[in-house]
Formats: sequence, structure tokens, C-alpha cells
Amino acid sequence: MSKITKALEKAARERLQHLQEQPTVKAPAIEVPIVLPARLGSVSVADRIQVDPHIVAAADPKSPISEQYRILRTNLQSLKFRPGAKVVVITSAVHGEGKTVTAINLALTLSRQENLKVVLVDADMRKGSIHKWLGLTDRSEGLSTVLARGGELNGELVTLKDPNLTILPTGPYPEHPAELLESSHMKRLLATLKTQFDVVIIDAPPVLPVADPGILAAHADGVLLVVRAGRTQRKTVTQAQALLDQMKANVLGCVLTHVEYYLPGYYRYYHEYQYRAKDDEVRAEKAKAARKPAAAEAVR
Repeated sequence: MSKITKALEKAARERLQHLQEQPTVKAPAIEVPIVLPARLGSVSVADRIQVDPHIVAAADPKSPISEQYRILRTNLQSLKFRPGAKVVVITSAVHGEGKTVTAINLALTLSRQENLKVVLVDADMRKGSIHKWLGLTDRSEGLSTVLARGGELNGELVTLKDPNLTILPTGPYPEHPAELLESSHMKRLLATLKTQFDVVIIDAPPVLPVADPGILAAHADGVLLVVRAGRTQRKTVTQAQALLDQMKANVLGCVLTHVEYYLPGYYRYYHEYQYRAKDDEVRAEKAKAARKPAAAEAVR
């Protein structure tokens, strides 16, 4: 039985033990100030956008869920990357696992660290939605237009002022996204981003439906696989893991979404985003830390 399968079974048992019905309350959108970069070195123009409440790293940074993203950040940074490693791909087996929300919240959490420049790239040029989650209405330019032009940036980056995060939206959906990702233009773009930023987070399409994640994994220093607990079938996760292994992807671990726990002192269950690391040393360090039961823990 694989580590991911064991993690899913554990999450399912805990879900059945603690889950109870709760009324759904739709929170209002959160306003976040941004700076929209103008072209050709002219002065940037300040503006405000509407961020979806699910982006808890911006909407509610003190919430238990936000704390899980900080734990994920710590786990990610504690893994042993090779020197100069900066690029992490976030993907899932199929649609609906929560990969994009995970990518955005992780990027926001990373950007909160002092002197850490982070760029979030929406590389899902088939069904990208980062611009929707962050309330960016203009999708006329982005990754697809950069790659079509040869991989050179020319004002497509959107910089969030608070928190300090830069976004490269997906742009218009191209006819052949896999070919664009496989081109030398993508290599040129990533080389540029790696010189300008400390961390490059790439939101990729799901593994099973298309070839894009495998192409992106070849450019990345590591891959995180997002799995929705209680919904994703085991065989689906196993197939995705096998494909990533076949692609020789450096799978850093698994992020379980929609794991529900009850915390004393809180009036409702909350969705936990758990990180499952493959590295045994990370597991040992986390055991020593003796975190609370709600904290993310490594697969045994």
C-alpha cells in the first residue's frame, strides 16, 4: 500500500469520526491593493482587486487554515533541493482537487517572508483560473502571449503590493498549449524568472487528462501533488503518481485538501490542507516538533 493511499485512508477515518453538518456561509470578497505594471518603464498605477474568500492567506491570515499553509511552507523549505533550485510545480490527478487554491495560498504565504520574491505562474492554458480567484478581469495578456512572442516579458506581470507577490496570468487560451510549454520559449521565460525571483510557483493542469504537467515537471525542481480527501479515488491517485514517476518528476510530497477537523475553542469544523512529505528526515523533524494534532504531519 502506497504512502499516499495510507494518508487518504487516515484522512477518511478522521473525517467520519469528526464530521458534522454545518451551515454554509458565503463570506464577502476581500479587497487587496495591487500595482499594475505599465509598459516601457512608465510609472505603475495603483488599483484594487477583489480576492475570493477561499484565498485565506489574504482573507484571513490568522485562521487555522492559513496556519496549515505556513506549515506547508516550512515543510517545503526544509526539503533538500539541489543548489539553485527555485521552481515548484503544483498539480493534481484530475480537476477539482483544489490545486489552484493551494498554489495561490502557498505563493501568498511564501511571499510574506522578508526579502523573498515570489512569482506565481498560471500554466494551465486550458482552464486556468488564477485571474478569477484574484479578481483580475483582464486576461488579454499572460503566459500564452509571452510564449507566442518568444519568451520575453513585456508588461505581462501583475505585482500584488500587499502581500508582495507577482502573478503571470495564463493569458488567452492557445490552440496548442503543450507545444508552447515544450518550446525553447518556455525555457527562456523560466530562466528570466529565476534571475528575478527567489521562488517560482507554477500552477499546472491535472496529470491524467493532458501532457502539460509532464512537460512542466521537466522544467521544475520539484512537484507537489494535490489530492482531495474523501473524493479522489485511490486508483486515480496511484495512476497520477505512476505517471509522474514515469516522467522522472521530483515529487516532493502530497497536499491533502478538504480534511476536516474540530478544534476546541472554535465553533465549526475547518478544512485543513495537510502536507505529506516523502523525505524521512522531514518526518523526523516534525515528530520532534510535537505539533498539535491539527498540524500537518508526514506519512508514516
